[in-house]
Amino acid sequence: MSLVLFLLGAFLAGLLGLGRGSVRRYLVAGALGVLVVTPAFPLVGAVGYLSRETLGPTLLALLPFAPQLALVPLGGLLALALAHFGGRPAGLGGLLGGGLGFLALLTFLQGPAHLVRLKPVPGLMEGAVGLLALLPFLVLAFSQRKRTWLWLPLGLALALGSFLWLNSPQGHTYFPRMEGYYQLVLPAEPGAEEVLVAAYNQGLEDLNRVRQEIGLPPLKPIQDLSGLGEGRLPQEVAQAGYRLLQPQALGYGAVALLLFLGVMAGAGLWLLRNPGLLEAGDLRSGLVLAGVALSVFPAFDATEFDLGKLVKGWPFLVNFLDRAWPPNLAQPASGIYPLQSVASEMLLTVEIALVGTLLAALFALPTSFLAARNLTSKNPVLRLLFYLMRGFYNVDRGVDTLILALILVAAVGLGPFAGVLAMAIHSIADLGKLYSEAIENVDKGPIEALESVGASGSNVLRWAILPQVLPLFVSYTLYRFEINFRVSIVLGLVGAGGIGFFIKGAMDAGHYDQMVIGIIAIVLVVNLIDFASSWLRSRLV
Repeated sequence: MSLVLFLLGAFLAGLLGLGRGSVRRYLVAGALGVLVVTPAFPLVGAVGYLSRETLGPTLLALLPFAPQLALVPLGGLLALALAHFGGRPAGLGGLLGGGLGFLALLTFLQGPAHLVRLKPVPGLMEGAVGLLALLPFLVLAFSQRKRTWLWLPLGLALALGSFLWLNSPQGHTYFPRMEGYYQLVLPAEPGAEEVLVAAYNQGLEDLNRVRQEIGLPPLKPIQDLSGLGEGRLPQEVAQAGYRLLQPQALGYGAVALLLFLGVMAGAGLWLLRNPGLLEAGDLRSGLVLAGVALSVFPAFDATEFDLGKLVKGWPFLVNFLDRAWPPNLAQPASGIYPLQSVASEMLLTVEIALVGTLLAALFALPTSFLAARNLTSKNPVLRLLFYLMRGFYNVDRGVDTLILALILVAAVGLGPFAGVLAMAIHSIADLGKLYSEAIENVDKGPIEALESVGASGSNVLRWAILPQVLPLFVSYTLYRFEINFRVSIVLGLVGAGGIGFFIKGAMDAGHYDQMVIGIIAIVLVVNLIDFASSWLRSRLV
């Protein structure tokens, strides 16, 4: 698996090199990725007694236990340093850095399980948060050199204050997991493995009795750590600060490192073969590429992305489709008419979206003029209203329609009224922002011409601004109606009425052959609204 990931990274770099563009940027991205993954991403798994005691130590945390892993970040530094010279020196740095780092990592990942002990590093995570708070102020200080005297002290004060508060008992009350979160992995004391094996075998009889009661097969005594098939330590050993380090249990940090090292080696080979594949802005481009890639790996892990689960669940999906087809359009003998219900609820869904969009447009139209920067810059009172309206838009857009619907359902009860209110409240901010940006981008020529002849503000608005923005207002409103129709389907799932409410009721009752009628109706109406609004926009805009 490790070799496959490394070769995949090298193949990716080779594939990108076929475009004959700069390859050095990918080498830089790989090296920067290695340097960030080393202290930040979990490399392998380390388990305790309970599943919540499972840890994912980073490569930096594993250095006291496996010093040879230092070759991985050193390889990244070597590649990054030689990348500055370009050409074959950069290629050699990428090949050597990627190859040596891969060999060191592969040696560790293929090793056996080890008993290790943990040593928390107090204040490390609190300091990291403080540095993150300082970063924006450093950017401001370097970009606005005349105000460095202002931004730098403010940033240092905020960083120090954040660190002191987070590292205090009050900070640990609000963020308890931050205290001692980063833990170094140290070798266990001599003889600790024998103590672990003895403690495990001693409690095996009681453990097997419990397993027998819940229908699980009994476990056998072990001679060494390799016998821990389920990979769990005895409770006493785990509570003493020990963990079972499992190099074969790859974390997403190991996957990222193997890919980055492969990209470094592949890009290095390309530069050795063709030293001219570089550009002046490779450092900046590599930094951007590394940032994008580094954000992807933890996102996939956090969302538990696993195509294997879909493969395992495929029979259940097939069974669901079998029960949903053919659609049950009517049951006259039982007095059940699903098709008629779908038609009624679909009409209600369209009406919810229509009323919600109309109310939002009515409120967004006048307020958008107060949120336009070019119309409020000359008057202090209007300038204050501008900030208030922009603040309201930002707060309103930050609260999702579904959350508003849940609150309003509790306030006014189940039904379409809650959905209409939620949709209107949220859409005011979306439409208002679009309307105000359209106003800010109007042509200033007609405005200045009317102002030069002494026209009043209302006449300027009527004859210079509205003719330019009304077509855009219509387009934005129609587009918002399309979005609100889709949103109203989801609102029905929380009791706001419409076709979503019908689908949820059919699913809860197990009537999948009725639910599929609603899904088909949604697809048809969505396409109908899309074509109708596109035709209408082409006529009006």
